[in-house]
Amino acid sequence: MLNLPFSLPSVKFSQYFYPHTFYQFFVITGLFFSYQDRVSAQAFITEDLSGARNWYILIGVVLLTAVITMLLLQTIRNRRLARKLERLATIDDLTGLMNRGQILEGVEAQLTEAKARGETLSLALVDIDWFKQINDKFGYFTGDKVLKLFSELCVENLSNTFLLGRIGEEEFLILMPDTHRNKAYLAIEHLRRAMNEVSEKVNMPDLDVTLSAGICEYKESDTSDIMLQLASTALYRAKENSRNIVVVCDRSDELGL
Repeated sequence: MLNLPFSLPSVKFSQYFYPHTFYQFFVITGLFFSYQDRVSAQAFITEDLSGARNWYILIGVVLLTAVITMLLLQTIRNRRLARKLERLATIDDLTGLMNRGQILEGVEAQLTEAKARGETLSLALVDIDWFKQINDKFGYFTGDKVLKLFSELCVENLSNTFLLGRIGEEEFLILMPDTHRNKAYLAIEHLRRAMNEVSEKVNMPDLDVTLSAGICEYKESDTSDIMLQLASTALYRAKENSRNIVVVCDRSDELGL
């Protein structure tokens, strides 16, 4: 369930409807009855019923126009809100990358396509090293800045055919269609070496931002769970081995895989 900064009932009232539109509607309604009384009195005195009918038609047209305008404005606001909710459902608000659910759907879709076309596919799990310590020592504002800068670095340095998503606080998934393990390693290693840009832009004394990564290449009969498990194991080994490195999974070392 989405953790929205507002409740849907409040959105429906405050976002869908224009208060000043209702105000105008009631004003016009008041004018209508005022004119109705005036016209009725005039018609009674002059017995000119045709003039009264003309006033009724005119005021009716004005009211109908006001109602149609209100409905059009309401429809526009509904569509804008729907697009906003759709974006919140698929995009990580902090980094602008795919959120966990969307990137995992991407893994399933790309895996199906790779199987159908007989193509290769690589998947990388990337973790910003010592991120909890960054938050504890430099504050959450700095931690958020690191995440944003890292996301921008990924977009700038990786192929636009790759799918990028945030799956945890400091954990990211990079899906690389039609990319074998050696090419995937070079891409993620290039990203690792470029991490000094993040440190420079944060500009905090004693803060050196690095990453660790684990890579898995698709093999026939692999499921998404198997690929994620292999990449996760490779990432764990990168963390065990001093961090700030990229490890490609070795299937011969995996139990039963």
